Amino acid sequence: MTDKNTLLRQIDEVSFVLDEVRLFLDTHPNDPGALTKYQACRTVRTQAIATYENLYGPLRANGVQPNSCWSWIDGPWPWEV
Repeated sequence: MTDKNTLLRQIDEVSFVLDEVRLFLDTHPNDPGALTKYQACRTVRTQAIATYENLYGPLRANGVQPNSCWSWIDGPWPWEV
């Protein structure tokens, strides 16, 4: 796998875990282990997305830095590897 694919896979995996922990916290809102895991996963996901966007361009529309034009449509889409 390329570094791009590796980053996308990491983002997908940590996003899945983040969703699962969030669901767990819906029924166990005071679980300190789950809260710690949520924060850790959130940090990893934020860093992975930032790394991806710095290297390959925006992964999400809100990752676009508007300059003189809207660059969301420039370059290949994330799934066009």
